[in-house]
Amino acid sequence: MTGNRLEQIRPPVIGVDFGGTGIKAGIVEGGRVLRSFDEPTPTTGRAEDVLDAIARAVLALTPKPESVGIAIPGEVDSEGRCWGLPNVPGFRGVNLGVRLSEKLGCPVAVENDATTAALGEYLCGHGTRFPSFLMVTLGTGVGGGLVLGGQLYPGANGFAGEIGHINVDRSEGAPPCGCGRRGCLETYTGTAALKRMFKTFGGYDVAGIKEIADNARAGGRAGLDTFQAMGEWLGRGLSAIQNTLDLNALIFTGGISNAFDLIEPSLRTALRENCVAEPLAEVPLVVSELGAQAGVIGAAHLPQLGA
Repeated sequence: MTGNRLEQIRPPVIGVDFGGTGIKAGIVEGGRVLRSFDEPTPTTGRAEDVLDAIARAVLALTPKPESVGIAIPGEVDSEGRCWGLPNVPGFRGVNLGVRLSEKLGCPVAVENDATTAALGEYLCGHGTRFPSFLMVTLGTGVGGGLVLGGQLYPGANGFAGEIGHINVDRSEGAPPCGCGRRGCLETYTGTAALKRMFKTFGGYDVAGIKEIADNARAGGRAGLDTFQAMGEWLGRGLSAIQNTLDLNALIFTGGISNAFDLIEPSLRTALRENCVAEPLAEVPLVVSELGAQAGVIGAAHLPQLGA
């Protein structure tokens, strides 16, 4: 894509960003979400219940959608079939594209959520000045979307940027991950990990990450130690990416990125300790310009890109 990126794509219709805890649907035009509707992700363990919830969110915006793009917290093949969602059970082998097309009566394009967020950022955010970057999604799960040389790169099988499952701890006591392995980056940098670490450092049970951030900003030792540890683990994983790809930027999105100011110091230190050269460690670290809307905006463009 060259020139005015948004002019090359007709105004998109609806994008949906589906995660472990919530479903966000929005009508997008000109890189902005004009109207949105949120629905909690069902926790029944049945894919059909989640698909119905996604359909409800879309139909709440319009009774007759022309096309819909869906960002999901896992990988899909070129036909829209899901490989499995680590944090949402029941989806292994489910063809989301076909099933949702049947429910909505329109074409449905499906892509990994981090890859989709990277697309949104490339079209409408920091990607306009960084030709190569990794979009790091920090939330219930941890993922990555790659843009290389101005081109979205999902990988040969759709698994590119699956940074949450880089192994960073091979010790016998490494925490288990939703993917079935142990010691993945996500087990030290996702929402559940931060809640666990906060208690370990002398904190208490919290409902969300904001409580940990509030504790840290008030000078609480448990909160400060939690974000310092998270930054160290995140830096170890991202240094491997940076040593390999030498990117122009690392861009952060997802709910935890609201506390990025608390994470950045130890993250930068870990990059400096683990990257093989100083320029690699000094890569720009920025929070998404699109924030929580990156996934919805990127998803809305998927049908026009033939995803």
